[in-house]
Amino acid sequence: MRLRRLLPATCLLFPHAGVSAQAAGPADAVYVNARIWTGDSLMPSAEALAVRDGRIVRIGRDAAVRALADGSTRVVDLGGRRVVPGFIDAHWHLPTAARADLVDAGSVPEIVRRLQAWAARLPAGAWVVGRGWTPTDFPGNAPHKRFLDAAFPDRPVLITDRDGHQALANSVALRRANVTAATKDPVQGVIERGAGGEPTGLLKESASGLVSRLVPPPTAADVARRVDDESRAAAALGITMVHEASRRVPSGAVFDALAAAARADTLRLRWYVSVPFDPGATRAQLARYVQLRDAYRGPWLRYGIAKGMLDGTVDAQTAAMLEPYANTDATGLPFWSASVLKRGVARYDSAGLQVELHAIGDKAVRMALDAYAHARRVNGTRDSRHRVEHVEVPHPSDLPRFKALGVIASTQAIFATPDVTTLTNYAPLLGPKRAALSNNFRQFDDAGAVQAFGSDYPVFPMDVMRGIYTAVTRLTPEGTPRGGWYPAGRITVEAALRHYTRDAAYAAFMEQEVGTLRAGMLADFVVLSDDLLAVPPAELLRVRVERTVVGGREVYVRTGPQE
Repeated sequence: MRLRRLLPATCLLFPHAGVSAQAAGPADAVYVNARIWTGDSLMPSAEALAVRDGRIVRIGRDAAVRALADGSTRVVDLGGRRVVPGFIDAHWHLPTAARADLVDAGSVPEIVRRLQAWAARLPAGAWVVGRGWTPTDFPGNAPHKRFLDAAFPDRPVLITDRDGHQALANSVALRRANVTAATKDPVQGVIERGAGGEPTGLLKESASGLVSRLVPPPTAADVARRVDDESRAAAALGITMVHEASRRVPSGAVFDALAAAARADTLRLRWYVSVPFDPGATRAQLARYVQLRDAYRGPWLRYGIAKGMLDGTVDAQTAAMLEPYANTDATGLPFWSASVLKRGVARYDSAGLQVELHAIGDKAVRMALDAYAHARRVNGTRDSRHRVEHVEVPHPSDLPRFKALGVIASTQAIFATPDVTTLTNYAPLLGPKRAALSNNFRQFDDAGAVQAFGSDYPVFPMDVMRGIYTAVTRLTPEGTPRGGWYPAGRITVEAALRHYTRDAAYAAFMEQEVGTLRAGMLADFVVLSDDLLAVPPAELLRVRVERTVVGGREVYVRTGPQE
């Protein structure tokens, strides 16, 4: 079904019966007998909603909404189920290459087993690639090429860690890339070395590109298929929009696949796609990004945000810190100087482009905020909505600056999962004082910052309910550790819902279109199996998505046993 002409986003308010926007005439569909959390402070709850031409035309009491149904209207009785606005993943990546899944492998033997099973499906001699390992999968938290060499003595292997900031290559891969003891560290990268400067196979940040450039890229057909497959998977989890944060240049297979799907009106999700942030971008590049923003302003595909990488990760010890990591003199790896960053942000800001900077360590977060403050001084105050992505370890003194500067904290709820990597590598590297404040979502709410939730998929699963569970409990899915990991950072279910809906929409300048349920808004909503606002926090993970609607289209309906 193609999306038909959209209605204006204006609406009239009738809180006692229903809220309507050009409600004359029958609705295409009405969803009745529901418990709707609207996210709209003017009418926080409702019983039913009506959809026409992809938008909500009435929301409110059941009888008022049913009045818009005639013989041609589809009437859906939701049986009292909870309805919420469509979930928005504010930090998401499209994986384009097929790779062995190493998530939760837990040990070198399991990594090798999965890689061998993957390799058996490939042509002889083809590259063996995988993603998802963590330092704790290796003895002493020290990945080394010898663990891969024994299993793959004649075949190139390159495996990327869960965060995507480290890669481990075997000896064959290093030889093909001509990475030796004499190879210098690239800009913004580190080649880990052993005795005599011999590479260990561990390549951090940009150093992984020395080897990954040799891995054959996916075909255009592969990419188009991945767009569709990943969209289906997201829809099944109630996700109706993603902020794609991969900072690809606006050309090539991904750009073409999204543009073609937008033209054909076949996208299942709304996409807000980033372009690269480069402090040295030319005027022509900035003009191209502005042109792209202005050309793609439809409800399904938009541009206008520029993504930059300011530091690395804590697990790789490349996140830029104000004080050294525990038991070391290392303070991480800022990718630009403060002066270069400030000039670059000011140039993008003056072009009217939103900037999102990956900044995990407290030094990087401060640098990002300083750059945004500089842009405001140089260009004047405007509704720029610049963002800091991840913000895992902010310094407490910088928290009020988010609200003061109008900067969005783009955080990932699931990052607070206290798994073995968090407890035995991440937290020890930070030390207890910084670990207590890391991935603490309450501190942003208390500071009055706009906080948009995402997953950083495929770094972590894009399962929104798992994200909400983690933000609310600070436990693993198995319920550990007892009492939660630094429980002072917990937030409420309703706060988490706001961050996955209204706040994530605001972070994309789309709060007048999506993120709340009111008349005139695009009809993006999710029907849940259980009332997540009523179940005990420990039971949030049993809540399932029953139905996902995007622009009035049912892009996912759950089949099978209804729990």
